[in-house]
Amino acid sequence: MLDRIAESLFWIGRYSERAENHARLLDVYYHLREDSPGVDETVWQRIASTLGDSASYEERYDAYVERDVLHFLTLDPTQTNSLLTCIGQARDNMRKIREQLPAELWNLMNGFYLWLKGVHVDEIVQSSPHRFFQRVKEGLAAFQGTAVSITLRDESWHMMESGRYLERSENVLRLLQSVSEKLPESNNSSYAFTLAVLKSAGGYEAFRKLDMEEFCMEGVARFLLLQETFPRSVHFSISSFEQHLKSMRAHADQSGSGLERVIRMAGKARSELGWLDRNEINLATLGVILHQLMATSRQLGESVAKYFMSPGREVIA
Repeated sequence: MLDRIAESLFWIGRYSERAENHARLLDVYYHLREDSPGVDETVWQRIASTLGDSASYEERYDAYVERDVLHFLTLDPTQTNSLLTCIGQARDNMRKIREQLPAELWNLMNGFYLWLKGVHVDEIVQSSPHRFFQRVKEGLAAFQGTAVSITLRDESWHMMESGRYLERSENVLRLLQSVSEKLPESNNSSYAFTLAVLKSAGGYEAFRKLDMEEFCMEGVARFLLLQETFPRSVHFSISSFEQHLKSMRAHADQSGSGLERVIRMAGKARSELGWLDRNEINLATLGVILHQLMATSRQLGESVAKYFMSPGREVIA
């Protein structure tokens, strides 16, 4: 596979997954702000710092208010992590390699981008932010569902999906970091925060079905990190990332040494997660564990970039 094709496919997976994560996280914060012990401006500042660049925001705006933060994180084309930018980047990468993927996927992504580009922030604020973010999640789910249904399982598919699952693991880690650090001490508020985190990852029904332990941040963190059968957990994401890389072995060069190194790194990360004792994850240790896992995830991204892509493109969020 040519470097430019591999790079575009990898970033289609990453950007589309990142956009869905941001929509989920913003939706969560809308539910959380009423339970936050801080003033409204503090809540919006947390959102901006979690998904965007606080310094960049403060250069343009005088205060953290709902309308400005929403525009900055959803519709601002100059903000590198806004929803519009993520979808635009996924679309641009797809346009470069349209011959590698089914035309139906291009039509879905292009139409979704044009819809999002036409949205005004006042429409979101005045109608229903929840409905808007639900529409974003449904649009991205339609793209992913169509890709699963009609895409040939060749190296292009595995490259795109490896980007998706690596991004997903980082997204879950960021979600846990952003909320656990701000977890209020009030039991009622803590419950609301914990419930919102679980729902943002789509894991509430699965958590209840598995009859998991006491409903608390520690239990939810263990579930989102270690649950092997939940498709948005870090363990499941890293395992899937590893499997998609292994599926590309048949298309690697004769030595394949670079690919094998990435596969071994992914296997090591998966194994370490598997050996992590559930009781080791508590509020006192969670921050350190999340920091270590984030460092591992970024190292995997850098290794993929080194093996598959042209020099100079740093694979980070």
